Amino acid sequence: MTSSSVDRVAAIIARVGGLGPEEKLDGQSLVIGGGVALDSVGVLEMLVALEQEFGVELNADELLKANALGTIGSLAAFLDAKVAGS
Repeated sequence: MTSSSVDRVAAIIARVGGLGPEEKLDGQSLVIGGGVALDSVGVLEMLVALEQEFGVELNADELLKANALGTIGSLAAFLDAKVAGS
């Protein structure tokens, strides 16, 4: 996982979650919960934005099996691996 990927994922989650600039997200921040209010539509919007940003196709089963939706760091690491494998 690169810090660039963490920053990119954090920026997308902050935008989709409607967080202000004073609310900082990092690799340890929770993807769902933990101050980020994403409903089911927000999660879908986040996934579409991540697909566009990273140029990959995301599958919900794959994300869940990899426990990629725990923290921003785990999601960024998953995306880095997905990009490297494509």
